[in-house]
Amino acid sequence: MRWITGIAMALLWVIIPSGGIVRLTDSGLGCTDWPLCENTSVIPAMDANAWIEYTNRMLSGVVMAFAVLAAIVVMLSRATSGGTRAAAIVAAVATVAQVPLGAVTVVFELHPLLVGSHFLLSLVALGAGVIAFLGADDVVRGVRRAVTAASGWLAFLGVAALATTLTTGVLTTAAGPHSGDPDVTHRIGSIDAAAYWHVRAVIVLGVVGLIIAIVARRRRDDRGFMVPALLFIPLFIIQVIIGEVQWRTQLPWEVVVFHVGVAGLVWGVGIAALWRLARSITGKSAPA
Repeated sequence: MRWITGIAMALLWVIIPSGGIVRLTDSGLGCTDWPLCENTSVIPAMDANAWIEYTNRMLSGVVMAFAVLAAIVVMLSRATSGGTRAAAIVAAVATVAQVPLGAVTVVFELHPLLVGSHFLLSLVALGAGVIAFLGADDVVRGVRRAVTAASGWLAFLGVAALATTLTTGVLTTAAGPHSGDPDVTHRIGSIDAAAYWHVRAVIVLGVVGLIIAIVARRRRDDRGFMVPALLFIPLFIIQVIIGEVQWRTQLPWEVVVFHVGVAGLVWGVGIAALWRLARSITGKSAPA
């Protein structure tokens, strides 16, 4: 169970930069039809943009298969908690929902709100996949946890700050130059205004993260919390640096795709740390 949920979690991250590459290389309409690629053809013509889009579609199918398989395995286990089962189901449903959402996005020629929703749904699936893996990991290690009120509220604050930062980042992209196709010119809002609020959301996230670090220092004996918490710090710093570099270099797609990929890591690792923060260890049993 831990292996399958772990693979599903990794794939749920991989699809995020993969989708970013589709958009940032102007391959969003490389396949103009759905579920076929072009007219009556399933396989795209010998065109780079078409193959980039087609490869992402095929990868999405693999991700969906593993997310559904992980949900089935978790549901069949009697040792998993209700939260772990719910998370596995959410990850599977969100991944399956990407299929019709992707079709609608193509039909409406990459409307920025639809493209942004596509990305945000990927984050929902990844976050749920992370929680499902953590639940499986606890079962295997024989660790029992329960939510504590104070830590729960602190974790909720962290999730709110993290989600706001990612959402404002998506809105900044929706106002930016990378539409997904050179013929798509419709953008949402002003990129300067969107970037203004995104930067402030990043600052708030940094402050909230500092508060969590100070309050949660007593949890240093909880390896399940400390590993993602310590990993989050360099990822957050790297993401800030990449964001500054891409802004000062006029948003080259090669830099932006790294920003997208690291954003997925920041989200996934952040969710792992906050989920474990909210759930203190209450006991241990024999490892599964």
